[in-house]
Amino acid sequence: MHMSELRSFDKRLGRNENLLHKKHIDTFATWLHNKITGQLLLDNVSNTLKWLARGPRCQSMSYSSFVINGFRFHTKDVENSRQNSGILVEATTICRSSAKDNTHVVGKVLYYGVLCDIIVLNYNAFHIPIFKCDWANIVNGIKKEDGFTLVNLHEGHRQFENDAFILASQAKQVFYSRENETSNWYVVLQASPSDFHALHMEEDTSYEATIPLDVTQIEDTHEEDENFARIDAEGILCDI
Repeated sequence: MHMSELRSFDKRLGRNENLLHKKHIDTFATWLHNKITGQLLLDNVSNTLKWLARGPRCQSMSYSSFVINGFRFHTKDVENSRQNSGILVEATTICRSSAKDNTHVVGKVLYYGVLCDIIVLNYNAFHIPIFKCDWANIVNGIKKEDGFTLVNLHEGHRQFENDAFILASQAKQVFYSRENETSNWYVVLQASPSDFHALHMEEDTSYEATIPLDVTQIEDTHEEDENFARIDAEGILCDI
């Protein structure tokens, strides 16, 4: 609806999809607020949309650790080894060959980054966690070698300075292994979700998956000599 209105008000936007997309991003929040608050019959608008249109509270909580999607994330200041701060997001975006290219192709692009900050936005009725990341340059900061993906984590971050945030629900976790001690390139290793779903949440709401959880207060209950062998089946002796 917003894009249709933009095209009708400015014919240039109908001819230039890149300009339309930029205008949409810059003006959508204000347009949504005016659209929802100007409704005479608010009964037709969901409560979630009403709160989103109002915007979050000015004060938000910041965390250094967070559990979501079965992953335990840490910011890079906490996790200096870059083992729990690696972020992967698969986004649908407009692709073009150059800045002067007015044509566009919508495709899926993989973005690799490092988690810098965890912010939980308070919309009064629910919370939305977002991740601020340093993102690798998708032009010259990501490459493929011998079947592996390598990411440059030290250069080219300025490309996404104005677009550093993603929804926490979009994030997948990756590990970065440095190619060598002098290299700026890191090999990407895919992480698998862990079983954090049994953790107790403080609030029982439909948004409980996004309620903040300070994992720095969680004690590791695993013993080093803990036995993880199955006891419900007979063992098989294998010679290796």
